[in-house]
Amino acid sequence: MQSSDNGYEERAPTEQISADRLRSMYDLSARLSLSYEGLEHWFTASSRVFVVGRNLDCDLVVSTPVASRHHARFIYRKGKFVMIDQSTNGTYVQIKGNDQICLLNGEEFPLVGEGVISLGRPVEEGDPHLIRFRNPG
Repeated sequence: MQSSDNGYEERAPTEQISADRLRSMYDLSARLSLSYEGLEHWFTASSRVFVVGRNLDCDLVVSTPVASRHHARFIYRKGKFVMIDQSTNGTYVQIKGNDQICLLNGEEFPLVGEGVISLGRPVEEGDPHLIRFRNPG
């Protein structure tokens, strides 16, 4: 924002988007597949939040000691499934065909396509505690 001569801040014009695009950003039928230890879990856009961690009250309970009790949460925002780290040891994400990244201290990452998530340690193929994700849409 820039200040004008009269002291008021000038704002960029509001972007106009079509109703169809707006609806697609809030498609409550969208869903994300999370597979762990051979079981598939679905997080739908109509759910408010999906939590992964060691605690028994999590939507997906993991049994790896390096995971936090409430390690990460997933939300659906503006047409994207977003993972938010809330752990002590970090969350590693590798989208198929890309290098892995590490999220720390509340960092967020949109999950697109398919890939793997490792809680508390870098992704290593063959690790039985990897969470596989797939965003079909």
